[in-house]
Amino acid sequence: MLGRSKNLIIQVIDLFYFPFLHKYIPVQTFRYAVCGGGNALFNLVMFYIGNNFIFTEELIYCGPFTMTHYIAAFVFALAFSFPLGFILNKYVVFQQSHLKGRIQLFRYAMITLFSIVANYGLLHFFAGYLGLWATPSQALTTVILSITSYFAQMYFSFRTKKTNIITN
Repeated sequence: MLGRSKNLIIQVIDLFYFPFLHKYIPVQTFRYAVCGGGNALFNLVMFYIGNNFIFTEELIYCGPFTMTHYIAAFVFALAFSFPLGFILNKYVVFQQSHLKGRIQLFRYAMITLFSIVANYGLLHFFAGYLGLWATPSQALTTVILSITSYFAQMYFSFRTKKTNIITN
């Protein structure tokens, strides 16, 4: 099932890649942009639903923790977008990685943890300090973190062995 789904996703993405962009950007970068953009959009929709329909009070109490409604919406959205993002990166974008799946997942989680901390800080800065609306604040934060995440995923989480070229 996963193989067919993976191949279908790749075929759909590549339909838009080859006619328009094959001369300008590598296929892996294009697939990352499409998968990451789709996952970011999915995350933003889940954030919007959580922020506007589920967490409607200013403060949300979850056991001993208290958080603002927009941070609760962020955690809610992350519960959906984290596994989807890992699966898309592992099986669609970075298929040539030589690392074992559990190492990829651990590294992906580490980068995601960094992104969570940065997202938390940036979201508080934009929504809490600057007073911007929560959903545009999350969208801006997503753009900033997507750029840094691409390089971290490519060179750390899903890296490939470099071939050694020996010249005579």
